[in-house]
Amino acid sequence: MSEVTVVGAGLAGLTAAINLARRGHEVVVLEREERIGGSPLYHPSGQGSPLDLEGICAYVGFDIRPGIEPIREMVEIAGGKAVKVDPSLIDSYFFERGPRESSLDSHLYRLALEAGVEFRFSTPVISQEDFARLPSNTIAATGLHFEGFDSFGVPYLTSHHFTYKGTCDPDLNFVHMYHDTYTSDYGYTSAFRGILYAHLFNRRKPISLAGRDRFAEQVARFSGFEVPRWNSFTFPVPAASVHTPRIFVGSKILAGTLAGAMDPVAFFGLHGALVSGRIAAMAVEDRERAWREFKRCTGVFTTAYLLARIMELQPTPLTVLGFRLAFTRFDRLKLVHRIMKQGMPGYANLAR
Repeated sequence: MSEVTVVGAGLAGLTAAINLARRGHEVVVLEREERIGGSPLYHPSGQGSPLDLEGICAYVGFDIRPGIEPIREMVEIAGGKAVKVDPSLIDSYFFERGPRESSLDSHLYRLALEAGVEFRFSTPVISQEDFARLPSNTIAATGLHFEGFDSFGVPYLTSHHFTYKGTCDPDLNFVHMYHDTYTSDYGYTSAFRGILYAHLFNRRKPISLAGRDRFAEQVARFSGFEVPRWNSFTFPVPAASVHTPRIFVGSKILAGTLAGAMDPVAFFGLHGALVSGRIAAMAVEDRERAWREFKRCTGVFTTAYLLARIMELQPTPLTVLGFRLAFTRFDRLKLVHRIMKQGMPGYANLAR
């Protein structure tokens, strides 16, 4: 077996590292942060996603249940009108991201240590020259950082974000989704394992302060908490081109967000991160098989990308009305339930 370098200790990188180490490879993970759990700009946080739980555990080769729980309450707020949604209709789960012991990151980190993976924290790999110095079959899973996209020439959009992190009753479990004219994308609030979170973003242009404040007013009204301060930042999202998904760039292997294994409509990334991490590990030993699996993983990307572009091009008030109507009838829209689940990158790999 060989020595393998993995750049990035996010979900995709950790999944690749665990699988490779269990197969006897010597694995070293290089991580730019000082510890596990991603950027402190937006973690710890509770994230939500549709998820084929049994299928994904079987595919990646380990149990992810310690880091996730079913979403108990889901509400859609479109144009200031609230509609309750049954989260079980689309198999919706919370997963905790960040450095806490209860996070999915920490769970995978423990599995990686048990498998013999070596970690080197505070070790940024940023430029093309940095990556060029690393050996063939290095896995790049650098997540939502501009440097990785720029180094490998992966097209991206710059998304603009406002977030707030607070604390709440650990028993609270909800996600509230907000669609309104302050963004052509969406905002949401969540409460999970004592983490209170608010997030508003737009994939193409900054959100006005007036729009941000209107979102905060709706959060106070519908989610029941005040936002005392905001963090603001930008990061790249793989939604600029139908040609974004790629697993190989020269001798290097890409995984996770950098590989385009993210839903370009709502930016759900859990499914794609875990599945593409498993595929990246596969690529170290069998590039042809990994290529076939990656094509299955990202086979829905073109359709989802075109849907996202159509939504972007229509007037935002019309999109907001569409969401209100759709979620009002959501329990009867069986086809929509199936599309939302099967539109996750990596879903096709589990269904075989």
